Amino acid sequence: MVELALALARVAGARICDPTCGDGAFLAGALAAGARAVVGLDVDPVAAAAARARIAGEILDGDLFAPDSAARLGPIDAIVGNPPWVKADRLPLDQRLRIEAAVAATARRHGGDVDAAIEAARYDLAAACVIQALGLVRIGGPVVLVLSSALLDADAAAPVWRAVASLGAVRALIAAPAERWFADAAVNAMVAVIERGAVADQVAVARLTTSTEAGAARLRAGAPLEAIAEVRTTGADPQAWGPALRAPSAWFELAAAAGPALVPLGELAAIRRGVTTGANDVFYLSRARARELDLEAIALSPVVRSPYNGSEAQIAIDPLSTPIVALTLAPDADLAALPRVAAYLATHAAAAERPSLRARQPWWSLPTRPARLFLAKAYGPRFVQRLAPRPVLGDQRVYAIEPRPGVDLDALTGALNGVVTALALEALGRASMGHGALEWTVADAARLPVLDVRRADEAQRMAITAALHAMIARPVEHVLRERALADRAALDAALGAIAPGLAPRLPAIWEALCASVAQRDRWKLPAA
Repeated sequence: MVELALALARVAGARICDPTCGDGAFLAGALAAGARAVVGLDVDPVAAAAARARIAGEILDGDLFAPDSAARLGPIDAIVGNPPWVKADRLPLDQRLRIEAAVAATARRHGGDVDAAIEAARYDLAAACVIQALGLVRIGGPVVLVLSSALLDADAAAPVWRAVASLGAVRALIAAPAERWFADAAVNAMVAVIERGAVADQVAVARLTTSTEAGAARLRAGAPLEAIAEVRTTGADPQAWGPALRAPSAWFELAAAAGPALVPLGELAAIRRGVTTGANDVFYLSRARARELDLEAIALSPVVRSPYNGSEAQIAIDPLSTPIVALTLAPDADLAALPRVAAYLATHAAAAERPSLRARQPWWSLPTRPARLFLAKAYGPRFVQRLAPRPVLGDQRVYAIEPRPGVDLDALTGALNGVVTALALEALGRASMGHGALEWTVADAARLPVLDVRRADEAQRMAITAALHAMIARPVEHVLRERALADRAALDAALGAIAPGLAPRLPAIWEALCASVAQRDRWKLPAA
């Protein structure tokens, strides 16, 4: 990873800076690669001392966000490094305010977007470091940093790239799908190459096809990026970068083959977030606990909860056997008619003072909008979209799916549980949850490409429905096992008839899905 970043930074003969240098790994590599001089800065004096012991360069104790950091570091030709990945809200308030003031001053001094810079600093420390680095390097100089790919995903990351675009241009984003650069990191990494003062309308998004070590060596020898990576050229819209960086080639081939048969889910259904109780410990009860308290059944509703690793792994929801029930009372409920519920609420009256419940009147009411079909918010090695025989309550970890007029519920459920949707979720999802999980927001879900079941004729709809119901009650397996099951193949074949030319690609789609899930966080196939 260090060698790859250095190969991309053109360090030979240059004065190189790592403004959060740690023990000096990037600077040592820069000297070995022919840098004319190196200078490092670190706020941790122990780390700075380790860097001084490691290299013959100028290592300074200090804070990148101090007003005099640029003057102390002097002229810089290129910046390399791995800034700390820390959400800003985990920092002390005084430190956050000081960082915000520093990036605002940097943006103002160099004609950048001050408001976006402040918003970026409020999101992540690494984002603030990127902005500061662009203020340190010379015009035309590269800033090459190892960053979390979560900076491409989160809604709050949008101002990061607005701030960057006001100071320079992203030239390339590089990831290694087959490797994990940080074994102890819960999110994936990328190398970002940004040029100070440049304006660009295209970005090279690259997925290494060699090992990182071999790729770095070939770049140093003069090979182009295309020789070591699958390079996709995108526009300057950051929303396109994450999918381009993560999605396997099979996804783009699938999308091209399906053509207009793939439509956004929002075209087929209304999508809404599940319920947020504000106090799960009060409103959610196990069935055993509800029986023990003998709570009045009329006040209880079954709840669908779908953790990303699939502990509720079958498609079919049995409303009578969900592990959890919710206490669901309308604001005008007569508690006098529900004495045992009233007694239960009295024991939890202190919950009314929680910030999450203060605005709710009365605090014990829980608004409900039940549904039959649910899309999971997050994914591990299984892809399960659940269907109930009657409307039930969905937790905030699932999204309620309400088919639009003319959209068959069973056919849509089949499409959402097919391998095409699974690969779309895998290829386009946000890998920012940690521990290898993918997540989707409601807005993301509305954009999710799915097979348009309205194109299916009556025979095709019947085939999809029959295939769905043949597997609806069994647990959905880890993808590496699921791909070999006959009922799964029948569902995918029935769905493949919607888009001519899709059926022959199903094996490649499954191969790409399984490889991507395995790479995402080394999901291991469970023992038989």
